[in-house]
Amino acid sequence: MSTHITTTQRVRDDLPQSAAGTPGRGWALAGVVAGVGGFATTILSMSAGAAYVDGEPQDADRIAASLGDHVPELISFHVVATLTVLALVPFGLGLHRRLRAGLGHDSLVPGTAAFGILGTALVVLMGTALNTEFIFGVADGLAVPEAATVFNHWIATVPWVWGLTGLTGWALFRAWRAGAVRGWIGIAGAVLGTLSLLLSVVPLQYMAGWTGSVMVALAGLGFAFGDRGAR
Repeated sequence: MSTHITTTQRVRDDLPQSAAGTPGRGWALAGVVAGVGGFATTILSMSAGAAYVDGEPQDADRIAASLGDHVPELISFHVVATLTVLALVPFGLGLHRRLRAGLGHDSLVPGTAAFGILGTALVVLMGTALNTEFIFGVADGLAVPEAATVFNHWIATVPWVWGLTGLTGWALFRAWRAGAVRGWIGIAGAVLGTLSLLLSVVPLQYMAGWTGSVMVALAGLGFAFGDRGAR
């Protein structure tokens, strides 16, 4: 007669992890790239058309002609916006992992923070959805002026809608209150996140592109270079 004893070996959390098991900071640096990319996206989309000149709306033919003269800017806008989306994804997933490590699996804060970032990535991606059709359409003079006008307003609004990052900002604030992140990250998240949410409600949602980009870049910098509690 034999006796079998089953044991479970638990990893001690008071010992340093191996290099292979220690999360890097690439995800946080992706947040810096995403924040800077958000700024560049808004600037490029703003410089690519002429829906308004000196505050005055322009007619459709003039807008279409202006877009045709700004094809390099339109292509640059598409590339930068797409790279911004690609940077937002690892930042959102990495932020979820980082906050879950500090708050536990039962907290809603990590999921809320990640949703704000990943949802913004989808919005920015949709902001580029019409680019191929209209960039080559206006370049070849094939785009209907009225449709080109809608496209001009589309790229100067949709990629700027970073309002969901307001949820991320408040999640960072809650994480700070729980002692999971550094104080300045939580406070910056609360201030800039509140501004992004208020701008979305007003509605001046396109202005959240500025506040949201700043918050994402600051959070990325904070987690990349000042997150001593995670190491």
